[in-house]
Amino acid sequence: MTRAFPILLSFVLAACGGSKPAPKTTPVEPTTPPSEPVATGSATAPTPPAEPPTEPAPAEPAKDPKAELLAAETTAWDKAKPVFEKYCASCHTKAGKKSAKKKLDHFDMDSYPPGGHHTATIGFTIRDVLGISGKKATMPYDHPGTVKGDDLAAIKAWTDAWEAAEKGGAHPAKAKS
Repeated sequence: MTRAFPILLSFVLAACGGSKPAPKTTPVEPTTPPSEPVATGSATAPTPPAEPPTEPAPAEPAKDPKAELLAAETTAWDKAKPVFEKYCASCHTKAGKKSAKKKLDHFDMDSYPPGGHHTATIGFTIRDVLGISGKKATMPYDHPGTVKGDDLAAIKAWTDAWEAAEKGGAHPAKAKS
């Protein structure tokens, strides 16, 4: 029986699975991209993960059309100002060598916006006196018609911007006298 015992013990252990427990295994998930359906025996594919919520873009502040017109006018003035200083400042500024009250009453460019009784129609008036409107140029006083090319284009751009701001109601109302 001593010989039979080890044999019997090996049968019993073999039938019970031995003395060591079987190693545990975890099921392996198929590695298919989320865009492809996974064959799981059902007709539905897994739902892809939800996108994180996004914050709405901040609303742009409402643009003020009058402020935009004035900004365009100021930009055009900055480009035209050197031309005005070159051709007009000697008569139309207080410090100008040929300055006179009558000239300043018509057009005074010592400040911005320019002053003088032509202020309400300054765009049209400047176009006329420089010949932009098709009339014969009468300014600059000593040399009519000498403002040409890019200089004349800069002044025209400013008169266009001035008139757009005027039509758009961007200029303050004129005081009634």
